[in-house]
Order: sequence, then structure tokens, then C-alpha cells
Amino acid sequence: MINFLRAWKFETGFLFIIGAALLVWGATVYFSPEMRRARDAREYLEQLQADYANDTYGGATPEETLALFIAALEKGDIELASKYFLPEDREEILSDIESAEESGRMNQSIERFKDLNLETKNEDRAFFITTDASGLVQTQVVLDKNPNGVWKISDI
Repeated sequence: MINFLRAWKFETGFLFIIGAALLVWGATVYFSPEMRRARDAREYLEQLQADYANDTYGGATPEETLALFIAALEKGDIELASKYFLPEDREEILSDIESAEESGRMNQSIERFKDLNLETKNEDRAFFITTDASGLVQTQVVLDKNPNGVWKISDI
């Protein structure tokens, strides 16, 4: 009986030590910088997918989206104007629009957008450009169709 108790205590202690070591190892892996970055990246992508799925700002055509964007700028609604861009670009675009407004370049920018002409369009991408007198491209705007069918400005 005493040998059984000793063996039981030894096995229990050994299993406890192995379990504690596994717990420490698991916690180390879970809280490692690599795993934290992987979790953050996964959360960012999930949020971005939700943002795309719920994004209703934009038109059924690239021309409509561009017209809505210009109208928002003309009204001075820069928050609305930034919503016609891809979700991941909005903060940067909002900052750019605010700086253009503060520096007094907003009217000039609006006129450049009004002068855009459709250069190329396929089912999910459209390019608008303006050229100078010699034919050099001065401004280019790219619009992409979101998975939910809304056209968004993806590049200026």
C-alpha cells in the first residue's frame, strides 16, 4: 500500500510538473510578439472585410461616384467626401482634404476633378485622367468596384 501511495504521489507530481510546463509554454507562445501580430492582423482583416461589406457610400457607376465626391467637396462636407474612398484610405484622405481646404487649394482641386475624363473602364476598374495641352497626364483618378457593387475611389 505504501509503495502504491509513493508511486501515485510521484506520478501526480510528475504530471503536475509536465502540465505546468505545458501551461507556461502555451502562455509564452500565445503572448509572443509574433502571435500578437498575427492576431492583430487577423482582427484588422476581419474589420476591413466588415467595413467593405457595410460600405454603401458610392455610386452604381464610377461616374456617379465621382459626381457624388465632387458634390460633397463643393458643399464643404469633407467627411462625406472621404467616404467615397476605400475604407483603409479614409483617414489619410480626410487629412489630405482638410489640408487642401486650410491652404486654400480646395477650389482648384474641385476644378481639376470636374475636368476628369473617362479614359478606360472595365467591369471592376475605371481610370479618369486630365491632360495638359501637350497631352501629358496631369491628374489620374482610379475607381474600383467593391464586392458589394459600389464604386469607390482607390487612387488619386
